Amino acid sequence: MRGNAYLLLGLGLLVWGSVLLLISWFLLHSTPLVALGMSLLILGAVSSALSRAVPRIPPRASSLLLQTGLENISSLLEELGLEGPAYFLPSKMTGGKPKALIPLHSNPSPSFPSNPLPARLLVRYGSRREDVGILISVPGSSILGELPARPGPSPSELEASLAAAFSGILDAADGARVWEEGGALRVEILNPRLEHEELFIFGILGSPLASLAGILAAEAYERPVVLREERREKNKLALKFEFLR
Repeated sequence: MRGNAYLLLGLGLLVWGSVLLLISWFLLHSTPLVALGMSLLILGAVSSALSRAVPRIPPRASSLLLQTGLENISSLLEELGLEGPAYFLPSKMTGGKPKALIPLHSNPSPSFPSNPLPARLLVRYGSRREDVGILISVPGSSILGELPARPGPSPSELEASLAAAFSGILDAADGARVWEEGGALRVEILNPRLEHEELFIFGILGSPLASLAGILAAEAYERPVVLREERREKNKLALKFEFLR
């Protein structure tokens, strides 16, 4: 509805601006009215362009749908008694977009097959009988296509991708800092602004911003990573990721 309103307003301004411009130029010879007609044309073009920028699904509706889905998945994981943590896997290990694997049984040293995991909810990821997990998409799984470039395997390249995602696409933070320390990957999200309810699923995946950082880190280094620490400080969110074999 809002998109149609912008389009109708734009067409109306274009028509009346054209009429006023022609009459003012050829009949009235009035420079101020010619300028007014040109201004109406510019406003009409801008309004028509805005009609394409209005999302088909309003942001509030998207938020409600996302919240409902998260609550349902969180209840399911809680009923299954899963504790996590989740493993963030790159796209080359899932055969599609990067995803998170939640093991059904604790495994401190998981081993992953060389072939991509099947595109299923329940997957076997290791050689042991109990190496079974739930493979799910997380918010960061779909954001790769919107980044200006694929994240590269270095702290500076990952930092640029995180900054583009957090401040440019989502407007959920002011940026990020990334560095390696003792074989682990440290990430600081600066001035995070994304609020969320405390759900059981976030104890497994981490907060939405942390899971997005985990997905991009796994994709950048093409290795599975796991979130070992998440700490909220005054103006930042401090994260620690470890690489898995």
